[in-house]
Amino acid sequence: MSILWSRLIEGNQYEVRSAGHSLRLYRNGVHHTQYNADRPLAGSVWDLLVLPALHRKEGELTDALILGFGAGAAGRLLQDLLGFKRIVGIDLDPVHLSIADGFFDCGAGYELMAADAVEWVQNGGDDKRYDFIIDDLYSEESGYPMRVAPMDLEWCRSLANLLSSDGLLVFNLIEPDKVGNLPPMRDCALRKRFPYRQVCRIKGYENRVVAFSPKPFDSSLLREGLLRIGRAHPRCYGVGRHYISSNLPD
Repeated sequence: MSILWSRLIEGNQYEVRSAGHSLRLYRNGVHHTQYNADRPLAGSVWDLLVLPALHRKEGELTDALILGFGAGAAGRLLQDLLGFKRIVGIDLDPVHLSIADGFFDCGAGYELMAADAVEWVQNGGDDKRYDFIIDDLYSEESGYPMRVAPMDLEWCRSLANLLSSDGLLVFNLIEPDKVGNLPPMRDCALRKRFPYRQVCRIKGYENRVVAFSPKPFDSSLLREGLLRIGRAHPRCYGVGRHYISSNLPD
C-alpha cells in the first residue's frame, strides 16, 4: 500500500492510499472510503449501501441523496453501475468532498455540498424528492466510527419526507442489535409507508445495512443486476456470494 496524498488540516490527518487498483481514504486512521474502478463490487461494506437499488428495474431509480458522502464510494457505484442521473452528496467535512472530486472522480453528475446533513434535512432539504436515500452519517472518535446523527422518529420522518412515493430509505448501522429499534420498524405510520424491510451484511463486518421500501424486494432483479455487472466488470463475478440478506419480519 502506498500513500498518494497526506495532509494535516485543522487537526485532522487525511491520507489517500492506493492498494493495487483500489483507492482508499483515511481520516485520523479510520477507513472512510474505498473504490476500485476495475472491481467496483469487491465484497466490501460499501457494496451493501447500493444493493437495495439492484432490487428495482434498471432505470427506475434516477435521483439519489447520500448523507455522509465521504469520498464517494457509494456515489460511484450508483452512477457507474446503476446509471443514476443525479447524485446529491452532503458531508460536514469539505476536505472529504475535495478528495471525492480530485481523487475519486466525483465530478459530472454529482452535486456535492459541505454542510451539516442533519440541519439540511430538518430544514426540508432542497425541496426536491429522491428515489434513493442513504444515511451513512459517521465520524470517528479514538480511531473508531461514531454515529453523528439521531436515529429517532423525528429524523426518520424527515428523511421519509424527502423520498419519492416509491423511494427506498437505506441506513448503515454499526451496531447490529439496534436494527429492531429503528423507527420504521416500530412506528405505525412508517411501517405503513415502508411495508417491506431488508437487512444485508457481509461476513467479517459488524455493519448492517437496512433498507425500507414501499415495494417488494425482487431477488430476481438483484441476480440479473449482479450478472449484468459481472459481464461489464469480470472481476466482480461471484461477488454476490459474500452478501447475506434477509427480509425483516413484521
